Amino acid sequence: MKNRWIAWAAAALLAGCSGQRVAVSDLPKPVVKEFALQYPDIANAQWNKGKHRGKIIYAAAWRKDGKRTEVEFDEKGRFLREE
Repeated sequence: MKNRWIAWAAAALLAGCSGQRVAVSDLPKPVVKEFALQYPDIANAQWNKGKHRGKIIYAAAWRKDGKRTEVEFDEKGRFLREE
């Protein structure tokens, strides 16, 4: 069940159904801090903000060495997933 929720949230954010682009300067500080700790060498991530069941999710996506990566955090900076 949890995997379905994560897949749905990712699809919604990527498709733009309930998501919107967000500048790094507009991200909550806990999200920025945790992202920098986990991915210190990534500076070109594109951020989206979405909502699912009343919870706000921030998703970052980038390409490095030809590989696309996406990660999600909640608004308190808690890591949710990497794909």
